[in-house]
Amino acid sequence: MVTAAGGPYAALLGDWQGALDAPSLMSDAERLTGLSDWGGSRWEEERFRNDFALLCDGVETTGEVTTRGRSRSYARLMTMLISRLRYLDARKLTTGVDAERIVAPLIGTGMPRAGTTFLHGVLAQDPNLRVAKAFEAAILVPLPGPDGDARSAIYEELLAFQGMTDGHMLAMHPFGADLPEECLFLQEGACTGFFGGLWNVPEFLDAVADKAAIAYRWQIGVMQYLQTLSRGERWALKTPAHIMTWDELHIAFPDALIYVNHRDPGKVIPSMASLMAALRGLFSDREMDPLQLGQEQLAIWSPTMNAYATWRKGPGRDAAVIDVIFSDLVARPLEVVAELYHTFGLHLTAQARERMERHLDQDHHGKGPQRNYSLAEFGIDEADIEGAFGSYIDQFGIRREGR
Repeated sequence: MVTAAGGPYAALLGDWQGALDAPSLMSDAERLTGLSDWGGSRWEEERFRNDFALLCDGVETTGEVTTRGRSRSYARLMTMLISRLRYLDARKLTTGVDAERIVAPLIGTGMPRAGTTFLHGVLAQDPNLRVAKAFEAAILVPLPGPDGDARSAIYEELLAFQGMTDGHMLAMHPFGADLPEECLFLQEGACTGFFGGLWNVPEFLDAVADKAAIAYRWQIGVMQYLQTLSRGERWALKTPAHIMTWDELHIAFPDALIYVNHRDPGKVIPSMASLMAALRGLFSDREMDPLQLGQEQLAIWSPTMNAYATWRKGPGRDAAVIDVIFSDLVARPLEVVAELYHTFGLHLTAQARERMERHLDQDHHGKGPQRNYSLAEFGIDEADIEGAFGSYIDQFGIRREGR
């Protein structure tokens, strides 16, 4: 246990059964940190307060949290609030942070459950690339402890407390304080739609649907600060959600080196629906309709990937974007990495390649017992997939996996 060195976060690792009321939680965060600057106009404080109030209202009214889920929800929301306060305070005290430039980041996106996490983990082995580890994304400012920075240890406890490192969760997705984290977690301090994956909060999601530009501004600010603590030649970033905000992504990172992962949607849709059910199940015992989950994922990913396919045939025909096919990535990961580096004009050093090889030998992501997600359990059949994605599958030469 490291709670003694966990600073204000240590108080979150216990039973809590109060109301999830936005003003009360923000007051708790101020009390635990001794800070009260939520960002002002530069960091959209008024919008943040409004959206956070909607989120808390949604968790209470439609989230249907359990007794344990209430404690977990408090810990999850308070981690974000405490980190926002501590980050904004540290940023003001950090000389030159506004002058930090984010140069040509390597960014992965595309379909979820299509190898983005796997590939990001391989790329993270290159010492010239800067990735945000999970503990950094959640707890931005170092926590001095008797044995050095205590962020990794306390965040590992927070993940376990919230159920993220339970066996059934790790069988679906790797969670860990020291693993490379995706951009949604770098954006969450702006109170973004990411939280819709944890709770059933439809009104909140509707309210933040227009928030991509704010989320990217927040992320860039966070990256500037993290870069003052530790830097690399360039950032390696990823989240499937970037492809939903394609235009805003290019505005935020105009010189980005982007790759897009693709996989048979017949595998992606049921896998994603199952993951969403598991995540929400950590906080709520609300019975989720598998048919609704399946339709939700179809409604999200069919227009998204078809829009990308249309862009790729038209304005993006000659764009310097690399399409990564899941079956190729699984069969020959280092060749795919080498192709990325070559196409983007990056140098894959012998040291980086050796570290990647060692990582692949040791990485258990996707190598454990596999659950065979079926379309039928989510009310979807082959005709639905072909109708929603057929032309997309054919355009990119995606292998139709056993469904």
